[in-house]
Amino acid sequence: MKNRLICRTLGFGFGLLLGTVLAFGQKAAELKYVNVEEFAVLLNQGYDNTAMRYSRLPEDCQDEIRQAVWDLGLNSAGLAIRFSSDSKCLGAEWTLLNNFHMAHMPGTGIRGIDLYTMMEDGSWHFVGTAQPNGKNSRNIFVRNMDGTQREYLAYLPLYDGVEELSIGIDSTATVAAPRVKTHQSRKPIVFYGTSITQGGCASRPGMCYTNILGRWLDCETINLGFSGNARMDFKMVDVIARVDASEYVIDCLPNCTAQIIRDSAYTFLSALAKARPDRPIHLVENPMTPDRIVNQRTAKDIVEKNGEWYAIYRRLRKEGFRNFNYIKAEDFSGSDGEETVDGAHLTDMGFMRMAKALQKELKR
Repeated sequence: MKNRLICRTLGFGFGLLLGTVLAFGQKAAELKYVNVEEFAVLLNQGYDNTAMRYSRLPEDCQDEIRQAVWDLGLNSAGLAIRFSSDSKCLGAEWTLLNNFHMAHMPGTGIRGIDLYTMMEDGSWHFVGTAQPNGKNSRNIFVRNMDGTQREYLAYLPLYDGVEELSIGIDSTATVAAPRVKTHQSRKPIVFYGTSITQGGCASRPGMCYTNILGRWLDCETINLGFSGNARMDFKMVDVIARVDASEYVIDCLPNCTAQIIRDSAYTFLSALAKARPDRPIHLVENPMTPDRIVNQRTAKDIVEKNGEWYAIYRRLRKEGFRNFNYIKAEDFSGSDGEETVDGAHLTDMGFMRMAKALQKELKR
């Protein structure tokens, strides 16, 4: 009797699995892969002389900045491609630089690629993630489409680099440059910041707050987030100011002590303001981490750092630097303490809350 039950269960399971496979349709290995350099538009890269096709820093600055910053600049955080296709199934094939893993962040955010499609009103709608499956990854974004010509936007990994990237399509389908122009409502916005700016710990690349804002504001967003290393090194002023941006967002306080702010903030910020005197520079407060309500040291540290930050802002304004804007962090996280993975790095909900708060400032 037990054997019959087991056989029936196995038979049911096999049938369910077979039905699922048939419903899913094409496999990644059955697609035709085309290197994106042949057709796609690369977005959110601030420089045309990067060390790698999908890295974030100009090659000539390598000897001028700390090695840790340079290495993080090889991550493809914030970079995206635009293309169009009539394929009924879309996939990706990509070679990772490191095949990096972390305990507190999903692999889809670290090493995966997101896909969005354009709706009739011009907004972007998420349709799938190509999940990483090794240093040389190949996977499907979405299946079973009707073959309509569509516009697509794909975000690259947040905490790893990409050496090669191809898009997979049906054997009879086409893939080409975008037919509808986007991300042109204004010049790019540059974000200089920490692991949070880089995207830790979004579940997938499209949920990093810089990418969310790029979709909402319809402009390119240059992600200069360097995990654990946004300490206002003076050499970074030139790197940031090289980008002809509409505005600059400085979101580095979680990586800075109060002493670093006292020692470096005025010199760093005044130099940036002199380099770009006609562009807004937004100074973002340290986020209000959820443990501050019980952790006295954390609460004191946040108050001290924000106090020093605001004092620098007041000094700069008093000295005639009128392009600075101060952004309080009280609206970033909500009141429930549910916005982080580990008390510091954001979940998708945390990134959405932060993006909504910043959107109000950047739309003004």
